[in-house]
Amino acid sequence: MEIPSRIQLTGKQFFVLTGIVGARAVIGLEDPFRGTLTEEMPVEVAKIEQELLEKGLIQTADNEPVLVQELLEYIEVCSRTLLTIHMRVAGSEETSKECFIYYSSGLVVKADIEIGPGGDRLYVLEELGTPSEAWLKIIGYLQLEDRKNRDTGSLALPKGWFQQWMNAEQGGQEPRKHLLAQGYPESVVNDLADCVSHPERYATFTAYYCPDLDCRIQGIELLRGAQSNWLIRNEGEQDQIWGATVTEIIRELGAVIERIK
Repeated sequence: MEIPSRIQLTGKQFFVLTGIVGARAVIGLEDPFRGTLTEEMPVEVAKIEQELLEKGLIQTADNEPVLVQELLEYIEVCSRTLLTIHMRVAGSEETSKECFIYYSSGLVVKADIEIGPGGDRLYVLEELGTPSEAWLKIIGYLQLEDRKNRDTGSLALPKGWFQQWMNAEQGGQEPRKHLLAQGYPESVVNDLADCVSHPERYATFTAYYCPDLDCRIQGIELLRGAQSNWLIRNEGEQDQIWGATVTEIIRELGAVIERIK
């Protein structure tokens, strides 16, 4: 049976596949068997293995499940990677998209997160090529667009305020008032406030570097409005915010990865 280029898995199927290859935990894959009694696990796992067998994703050898070669490569990248990137992208008139991207030296695999008919998370695995090829696709996924380049300087809000502002949890005007009280130019603050109120695109970009059981994590947020692009990064007890061109955004995304290695 030919394996499709995009492989859709339930959380349980993905989890069982990582177990078959004896892999460690996968960033982005929650334990779908949480709450299942220990004595129930063999039956549950056998049921999932039968599903995978019927889909042609595993075979049996000496009565043991074995992944078909194409899928084995995907699962080994996802479960043995040192570097994982997590992205969420939301537009003004479209549902948000989420994916995890798993790196190895020769192959990069993306897992798009979709929601099934029953509300369960589905993982759609797809090859992105080499790391350099994948990087171009990541930039395309974010759908960056240039806006006028304005020297905004760096603005600062108390830690967590920007996310609350985006979620309208700060009373709408409180962060704006705070920024004005700190002496930032009113035109710059108003421009940022307009982007928060009417975002064309908002994305989060988080990198996980896990050489052992302890992961190092770095992230940055991207906000695009009608007039400007903004980057947001947590530094200590503050959210640092500044205007940026597309070139600067791409450079900062690369810097996120470099900082955790």
